[in-house]
Order: sequence, then C-alpha cells, then structure tokens
Amino acid sequence: MQIRNFNAAQTTLMVLAAVAMPAVIMLAFYYPPVIADQGQAHRIFYIHVPVAWVALYSPAIGALAGLAYLLRREERFDTIVVVSMRLALLFALGVVISGPLWASTEWGVFWNWKDSRLMSFFILVLTIGGFFVVREFTEDPRRKGLYSAVMALLCTFAALLTWFAIRVITPESHPTSVLGAMSPKIRQTFWLSVLGFHFFYLFLFVLSYRAEKLQKITDGVR
Repeated sequence: MQIRNFNAAQTTLMVLAAVAMPAVIMLAFYYPPVIADQGQAHRIFYIHVPVAWVALYSPAIGALAGLAYLLRREERFDTIVVVSMRLALLFALGVVISGPLWASTEWGVFWNWKDSRLMSFFILVLTIGGFFVVREFTEDPRRKGLYSAVMALLCTFAALLTWFAIRVITPESHPTSVLGAMSPKIRQTFWLSVLGFHFFYLFLFVLSYRAEKLQKITDGVR
C-alpha cells in the first residue's frame, strides 16, 4: 500500500475548501437580512443545515463501502467505511452543538428533550459512537471489517430515522424552517454555504482517507 502525494484535483479541492469556509462564515454573519421573528440567531441556520445534510448522507457512503467490503473483502473499502463514519460523527456532533446554540437564544434552554429532530440526531451520534466502540474492541482485521460494515448499515438506518424525524414529524416546539420562504440573499447564502461545506467535507474525506491508509501501513510494520 502506497501513499502518493496530493494530485492536482486534491490540491484544488484543498484550496477551494480553504477559501470557501471563511467565506461562508463571513457571508452568514454579514450578507443575508435578519429574520424578524428569529433575530441574529437565525444565522446559525447557514451552518447548521449544511452540516446536518452531510451528517445524514455520510453514513450511507459508509454503508455502500461496507456492502462492497462484504462482497469483495478488499481493505480499501473498509478504509472508506471508517473515514465515512468518522466524518459522519464529526458533522453529527456539529449538529447537536449548533442546534442547542440556536435553542438557547430562541427557547431559553440549550436542550429540548421533546424535540424529535434534536433527539434523533443525538441517537445518531450514539449509534456512530457504537461503531467505533465495536471497531476498537475487535482485534481480528477480517472480523473488524465485517462488523464495521454491519454497523455502517445500522448507522445508515439511524440516519434514515433522523431524516424521517426532520421531514415528517413536526413537533410544536420546533421553529418553522426558513427554507420555505427565502429572500434572494438568504437563498444565495444558504446554497453557497451548502457548496462550501461540501468542499470542506470532500477535503476532509481525502485527508482522512490518506491518514487511515498511513495508519494501516504503520500498524503493518509493527
């Protein structure tokens, strides 16, 4: 297994991510107008929603790689599973942090146990955490790959339940989504933020994949 230098596409992705993230944060705080019934707290929306989207589909990438591992038993697919779940955990934690920041301003409390959306993301975080616990305590590499693939499928199921809670269940305590009635500036900022976070996710994916391969090489030498 070899670790090559960054190619042109990966370098371009790194530059795009480095430029996009500061730009997204600046746009979110200074470009779109204030929403009357939410005040400045609504600006978290431009970070919270794109992060949530990534957190929901990253487990699915891991599940697809897990299925490929079950069929082919190739180590590269196991590496993709680990990277996908690691980033899913990172972004899901971003959701359960940014959500309460908004809630503390709007509801006066950091956590609402009756909010099915927030609770479903919390369950997703615990499920992904379980993935890493299982992986940590499984020593045999083949069993580790097998169990990881199964856990990735379970995490994807948890992500689907979270999506269901967001799109179907409408708790009275949760605010109405801003997506329904966007002004042009809000719409522009939102989609640029989505694009920026996807650049960031892809760059982290490439970086984490390389780091995971390097770790496996190091473990093999030992």
